[in-house]
Formats: sequence, structure tokens, C-alpha cells
Amino acid sequence: MTERVQKVWGERFKLFENDLCEVCFLDLLPMKRCSWHNHRSKSNFFFVIEGQLGIKTRWGKVILNKNEFFTVHPTDEHEFRTFRMPTKIIEIAWVKLDPEDISRSLLGGELPQWEVDDAS
Repeated sequence: MTERVQKVWGERFKLFENDLCEVCFLDLLPMKRCSWHNHRSKSNFFFVIEGQLGIKTRWGKVILNKNEFFTVHPTDEHEFRTFRMPTKIIEIAWVKLDPEDISRSLLGGELPQWEVDDAS
């Protein structure tokens, strides 16, 4: 079942989710924006199906029209906004796998002789 959430800027329909990725359909109202925010490890890919979408980052602004897309990377502060018409987009969010996501309490390497002897 699709999860449907009302937001101040319209409706969000979650189409798919697993541990690494989420796909949503956003039905955006005219002249609205989301909060200025960022994500620690999540990227957002926005694809416009209908209407126009403005995306603002600390580096500037971009306006997307039908069939155009933009990606916001982890830690990039951003917001999206609509203009005078309703806008429909697909948002794909995914997390970056962190190869350093490990906490070691004992380093690997050669086994002490007593552990080798215990295996016999």
C-alpha cells in the first residue's frame, strides 16, 4: 500500500522504500516551498513530470521544467519551491554507503600461537 502524507507544500506518496533507497511521487501546490534543510547521508534526485520546480542551494538556484532533473548531495543545504502552477515530481532518495562505517575494538592480523594450537 502506498503511504500518503499531507505536507504544507502538497502531498507525498511513498511508492517504494528499502534500507538504501526511497521513491516518492510529490504532488506540489502552487507557490509553496519546503523547509531549508540538509541530510547527513542522503542524496535527493528530483525529476519533473509536470510544471516547474525551483531548487535553491547555497551555491545558487536552478529552475527545472518537464523532463528535467537535479541531484542534491548529502550535507548540501537546499529547498524546493513551486511557481504559479501545480507541479508533479518523482523524488528518489538514497544513502551513500560509507566504507568507513566500522568501529573496531580489536585489529585483525596474525593469530597468537596459543590460538593456533587450540584449533588442533
